[in-house]
Parts: sequence; structure tokens; C-alpha cells
Amino acid sequence: MDIGKLSMFANMKEKMDWLNQRQQVIAQNIANSDTPDYRPEDLKEFNPATVGNDRQFILAMAKTAPGHSTGLQKPANFKAEEVRKNYEVAPGKNAVVLEEQLVKMNENRIDYQTMTRLYAKQSEMMKTAIGRTG
Repeated sequence: MDIGKLSMFANMKEKMDWLNQRQQVIAQNIANSDTPDYRPEDLKEFNPATVGNDRQFILAMAKTAPGHSTGLQKPANFKAEEVRKNYEVAPGKNAVVLEEQLVKMNENRIDYQTMTRLYAKQSEMMKTAIGRTG
């Protein structure tokens, strides 16, 4: 049995994937802190109610005639959104506030550590339930 297919583990994996992508976006914001006209981005808020919906592979059909439907497309996972509330803008029109990005990075790190500990505890509990130890 693949425990990764259980909804509890799938939810944790999805959250960890979101945290990983958010770390990349935050790192990109920090790397561009001196780039003129750069606006920081962030991911849309993680919603546990939609876990699994973003990862569906949906058949995308080719539109071969004007009357044909284009079909469904695979949704983008955790699409990054530009941060709209820019209170501090540097003279070069850069809106990255390093302190704010560092706070987000620390929150992200704490959340990721929490998820890895929860994953480990749930794995131990599953092993105990099926009679394995170690």
C-alpha cells in the first residue's frame, strides 16, 4: 500500500509542495531587491479544501476548426500573484522590502519544519498500527 495516496499524507505533501514553491518566490523577490521597477510576488493562499484539484491532469484537446471547443486545460499550480499592497517603494521604483521578505521566509521555514515533523509522526503512527517498529 502506498501511504502517499492516503488523503492525510497527500494533504501534507501538497502543503509541502506549496511551501517549497513559496520559498522559491520569496528567494526571487530577495534576489531582485535592487532591480528597478521590480514588484514582489507571492503565492495565492494555500487552501486545504482544494487539495488534489490543482494536480489533476486534464486532457487538453487541440482546436482544429473554428466551431470546436478548446477543451479543458491543466490548471497552474499555486500561481504566483503580484503583491498589490506596496507601501514602500525605493527611488528606482522597486517595491521589495527586505525585512518583510525575511519575515515571510522565516514563517515559511517554520511551517515547513512543522509539516516534516507531522509527516514523521504520522508515518511512525502508521508503522505502529500495522505492527512494525523502527
